[in-house]
Amino acid sequence: MTPTTTTDTGVRRCLSIKNRWNPSRPFYVPLLARAFRPDFSFSEQNSEDALKARREKTKKNKSSVDDDDDFLSSSSEGGVTFESEIGQRRYQFCLKTIGQEVRRENPELVELVVTSLLRATECDVARTLHRAQQYFDFYVDVFGKLSFKQTLKDDEQLRKSFESGVLQVLENCDDKGRSAIILLFNRMLPGQTESSGMQMIRMINYIILRTLKNYPTTQKHGIIVIPDMGGFSYENYSFSNGRTNLYVISKFLPCKIHKFCLLRPLYFVKFVLPALKSFVFPGPMSANVHILTQDPRDLLREPINLRAEILPPMYGGTNTSYDFIPRLRGWELEEEETEFSEMGSSNHHNDNNNNN
Repeated sequence: MTPTTTTDTGVRRCLSIKNRWNPSRPFYVPLLARAFRPDFSFSEQNSEDALKARREKTKKNKSSVDDDDDFLSSSSEGGVTFESEIGQRRYQFCLKTIGQEVRRENPELVELVVTSLLRATECDVARTLHRAQQYFDFYVDVFGKLSFKQTLKDDEQLRKSFESGVLQVLENCDDKGRSAIILLFNRMLPGQTESSGMQMIRMINYIILRTLKNYPTTQKHGIIVIPDMGGFSYENYSFSNGRTNLYVISKFLPCKIHKFCLLRPLYFVKFVLPALKSFVFPGPMSANVHILTQDPRDLLREPINLRAEILPPMYGGTNTSYDFIPRLRGWELEEEETEFSEMGSSNHHNDNNNNN
């Protein structure tokens, strides 16, 4: 792999395209919309149903393939777990394939991405390496280099953006241990500039990586995306930013999306999105896209079924102690611990070199 070379993933072009409309298309879709169409194929190929189908297919072929020899096959009869012997062998194979040069640039990031993707795919090496390459290209395109380490401590703008509460996370929010990423539209800053769009992308990247690092169950079972449009006005909506967020989440990030739940939608969106659903979500993912009502308790009901004890009252739950700001402080402490750990490892490495 050579992800350190700058690659144009189309993120900035997706943000910068003006909101011109093509009247020759049904429903007046934005110009060049197909060039940046969301791609949920990774999530679809590794959904619960898809993984079950792969396991059944492997079971039928098991008589002619020995699992111990064919450790690169997609899954075993019960699904290959990351912690198993085969899973660890595939983990080491992925790291070896990525290469020492790339790993040295940002070892923590590379290991987290590989671990998360292996869990998401039941240790499918081919799918893991392909998605990892896509994410590394995205990371270099957005941050300039793979060695860049995104932290709240070193990015005051990122920290203040999170303090606004526009993007939040509810971890371990269903019976499988998934996490929900919530985008509160009414807390978004007005404007449709490329810089504000890029800041949101950086926030999405940070919050998803931090959640994946702390919750292996989210790595395995995926993320629930909940855009909350309550109290938001249509005049402040940016088609370019919304389209780019979907493009990034679906095509590049090292996780799979379990469900997409639009809560308290604008009147306009409520009636337009069903007509555009087959375009924005053309594959099996469309069955997991839900347009909810103005009642946040929809999140507790079928087919969403989030845990009431995790959700705060504003989302129909009973967790009155929920506060996102302390979560930010906890993340800052985690960053400091990681920094101290890396310093200790570096000093130990230098001591060994001096002794030699």
